[in-house]
Amino acid sequence: MAQFMNATQARGEIERILSNAKYTIVVISPYMKINDDLITRLTDAGKRNVKVLMVCREQDLKADERNKIEQIPNIDLRFNERVHAKCFYNDESMVITSLNLYASSLGDNREMGILLRNEQQEDKIAFQEAKNEAQFIIRESALNSPDSKPKLIKEEKRGGYNIAIDSEPKYDRIPKKQPQVEDSIIKGISNFLGFGNDTGHCLHCGKDIPLNVSAPYCPECYKRWAKYKDETYKEKYCHKCGNPADTSMKHPLCYACFKKGQ
Repeated sequence: MAQFMNATQARGEIERILSNAKYTIVVISPYMKINDDLITRLTDAGKRNVKVLMVCREQDLKADERNKIEQIPNIDLRFNERVHAKCFYNDESMVITSLNLYASSLGDNREMGILLRNEQQEDKIAFQEAKNEAQFIIRESALNSPDSKPKLIKEEKRGGYNIAIDSEPKYDRIPKKQPQVEDSIIKGISNFLGFGNDTGHCLHCGKDIPLNVSAPYCPECYKRWAKYKDETYKEKYCHKCGNPADTSMKHPLCYACFKKGQ
């Protein structure tokens, strides 16, 4: 049955949720300032191919903290200015608490929470109802986008004065390639399959993008894929029809779309 937790117990259980996750970690917290220990646990989870999904308030997320979070492998960062819930779960356990993922909450603040375990029959209904509400929050949350990233403010000393300089953070983009023979072949294949200049879909997030079998990711998802460049990494959507499917950079089309081109 549901277990009451104080601040220390909640912090410990959140660490276990991050460390023991097999498939998915969901972190919902209005305010985020994550200590190095939790960043390490999230990074380790991402490297195990655990999907890490985080929702917070964009206006309260500092640029340096945002950059730190974006370095987590397999991260899906989203923003919702209305979120006030604090919920942390994997496929087996969930913590619902007053505790934010913030330094003060993780330090001396007095917090309370409850622990739900999906494998316990008494907790199953509450676990699923809480998960459904969390999924609703996730669906209405905006995806992380390079266009929404705040400017970093730095100071430079000029003529004996400290002057504030706006500097746009640098983000990876899909590199522009020089025309090559392979590109011409791919373009010919795309035209033969009837792709032309039609709209395609990102393999990872499903977002509408130009249809091009040699570039089947949106810029944001390509940035994540480019860290490892695994052409066989399993993705979620067909590049042509956008339907859920087991695809990859090497095989960006679902079976039905591939067969239509033959």
